[in-house]
Amino acid sequence: MVVLAGNGCSPKGVRTAPFVCTLHGTHNCYNKSDIAQCIGVDEKMVVDYYLFSETGTGDSTTNESKLKSLVCDKIVDEVMLRIQMVYGDKQFQRWQFTDMSLPVIFRTFVKKDSNPQMIVIGFVKKDDLSARAIIYYLPLEYKMDIIGREKNNYKSQPEW
Repeated sequence: MVVLAGNGCSPKGVRTAPFVCTLHGTHNCYNKSDIAQCIGVDEKMVVDYYLFSETGTGDSTTNESKLKSLVCDKIVDEVMLRIQMVYGDKQFQRWQFTDMSLPVIFRTFVKKDSNPQMIVIGFVKKDDLSARAIIYYLPLEYKMDIIGREKNNYKSQPEW
């Protein structure tokens, strides 16, 4: 009897109305195989992605662009955190990201019922957030800034 009650409280029963992809109109964002199909990868490869998401009420394009902007801010914060972990934070406080070519797959999911809601998810490959990859995707002036620092660090080493 207890087993039946436990099965009735499974997480799958919590969400009644699905959040459906606005691009394809079929993929539910809470289903791993749907997510894989939505972003065009094998289901086993979904674990190779970081997911950055923001949720809001409503389903307008204004709300979507606001949520997408918030997701972008989260991704930039993560990139800056990783750069600061490797190189320190003093030099990079003046950096202002206006353009970065990090490949991100954005998908918007909408739940249409009496209270419409929206989720915007940015999918970033874990490999693309490695220290080497981040430098690759930085704008040129920031790459030069890092290269300059690396050169200065090597000059302080004794020449053999």
